[in-house]
Amino acid sequence: MTQNKILPKASISPYIPLHYQHFAADVFFEEQAEIYPLWSGEGNLSYFILNPQSKEVVLIDPDLEILGSYLLTLDQHKLRLVAVMDTHTHAEHATAAPTLSQLLQVPYLMHHQAPSRFVTDRVKDGEQRVLAGINFQFLHTPGHTVDMTTIRLGKRLFTGDSLFNKSCGRADLPGGDPAQQYQSIHQLAQFPGDYTIHPGHDYNNHLSSPLSRVSQHNHRLQISSQAEFVAFMTAHYAQEEKPDQLEYYVAFNAQ
Repeated sequence: MTQNKILPKASISPYIPLHYQHFAADVFFEEQAEIYPLWSGEGNLSYFILNPQSKEVVLIDPDLEILGSYLLTLDQHKLRLVAVMDTHTHAEHATAAPTLSQLLQVPYLMHHQAPSRFVTDRVKDGEQRVLAGINFQFLHTPGHTVDMTTIRLGKRLFTGDSLFNKSCGRADLPGGDPAQQYQSIHQLAQFPGDYTIHPGHDYNNHLSSPLSRVSQHNHRLQISSQAEFVAFMTAHYAQEEKPDQLEYYVAFNAQ
């Protein structure tokens, strides 16, 4: 007789109205962490990583648009932010990481090639950090940007704009390189199929996907060669409009 698996109880309810409108319905559990995805903008995702034992929090890709939601959640639940990190220099929205870093006096982590002068802890490919009692590993996955980094927490990959559930980030924005993007997404596809990706954007309300499913159904991973991938990406995005206020957001996030 098969017993139903009992999931841990979430420490933060994502269903309360007001500022909790940004919290998605799903909560994920990994090692010592509770993972809360938050919506902002149109399909932008950030991640509130909580250690329920220590009441410490790490924020991945915080968006300035919902700065109040982060601060109110920390205050209401008596939580302590210990670090902020951006997967890359964003071109579609303003990061809240420098503001949170300075306001709450916590480190701001990014890849060592990130242009922002506010970064306090620059990481290289393969480096690890223990934050909030949770082990994070940083994997350089350039292509969307020069500083693009995937953050690994156990069997979860926070892929930013490297790899989405059914596509990947565009490589025609500042710092983009489709050949590097091809190498990076195939690097990520080498992880075991029971790993889960948590992308930086999703426009179909899919917060995560097992890597086995991504490998089977993501068209960009089915392209057979780097040359074909570069040709596809170049042609595809030649027809696409650039993000609104691209120059402003790149300059804001790189200052």
